[in-house]
Amino acid sequence: MDVHYSVLDEAEYISPEHGSIKMNTNLYYVYDNALRHETRSVTITDSNFGKSIIEALSTGANNPYFKSLFDFGVQVNSVELINETCYVNLYDTEQLSELLNHPDLELYIWSVVNSLTENNKIKTVQFLVEGKQYNRGLNGYNLNAPLSKKDDLIYSKEITSSDVVVEFLEYLSTLRYDLAYSLLTKNSMNNYDYSAFVKYANNFNDSHKGYNRDTYYTRNYLNYDEVFVKFTKQYASDGFVLNAYDKWTVIIEEDVLKISLNSN
Repeated sequence: MDVHYSVLDEAEYISPEHGSIKMNTNLYYVYDNALRHETRSVTITDSNFGKSIIEALSTGANNPYFKSLFDFGVQVNSVELINETCYVNLYDTEQLSELLNHPDLELYIWSVVNSLTENNKIKTVQFLVEGKQYNRGLNGYNLNAPLSKKDDLIYSKEITSSDVVVEFLEYLSTLRYDLAYSLLTKNSMNNYDYSAFVKYANNFNDSHKGYNRDTYYTRNYLNYDEVFVKFTKQYASDGFVLNAYDKWTVIIEEDVLKISLNSN
């Protein structure tokens, strides 16, 4: 075991220069006007991270609705990493021409860029066509220059008023009053200092003991939303169910949805 591999016969060791490793990374695909990611285990061979990511993307997403430029039949000639820039060399084909004229070209390009730049070794991605730079404007960018990651193309769920109220209720039920308090408007905090809010939260939990959150809906107004929540509790053992209803007002404060206790 103390013998260096260089003095062994090839059949007695696995050369580290030609080995492979597995790593988890995010691959980005196009769906519904945004980039969606899948976390995948990718095998990196010959230390060529970029080539392995491109090959993983080309096999397609687990979700059949997620697409990449490989769904157009685009073919990659080579993938090389030079000074933190990954050069992706494409074949000049009819399929590539079809992609370059697609209205969602930006998303398909950045599905590759964002997938490759998940690794810290790659900072930018330069696309080439038959080994040459390709001049094509793209929403303030150009394919003839290296491209960096764009997080604003990645899908993120829009937070709704009901999401905020549900989060607020979960914090109350788990006694994380500090986090629940952070969801209040400034005016509510002025009217409820933290000690007063703790009393409010304790009273709420006492009055809702044994109840489960059921359904909820939102009523929209011009400057605020009202979120109505139904709570249910089985009464004794005869199957009779007790219902309780509560309402919260949600407003936008500094571009963030906040709960106003002053209107309850």
